[in-house]
Amino acid sequence: MQGLVASTVYSSKGGTMRMNYVIIGLATLLVVIGLYMSSDPQQAERLSQMYRDVALTGQARDIALFAAAIVIGGFILYLTVTRR
Repeated sequence: MQGLVASTVYSSKGGTMRMNYVIIGLATLLVVIGLYMSSDPQQAERLSQMYRDVALTGQARDIALFAAAIVIGGFILYLTVTRR
């Protein structure tokens, strides 16, 4: 099963990844959806309100940034310790 997945992700020519096409496709889809949502004034206002509702502010933002810093620091420490 794992060989099947690997063969669909990697091409047979030198192990070049086809994952780039997936990333480019997803980015293109994101841009198209963003353009569609921003073209209609009501949709744009709802999208803007949604962004404001989701945004972290005040102490919650500080805690989120601190947690992200701890996670990144732990990952760097893990890479440093496990590298041989």
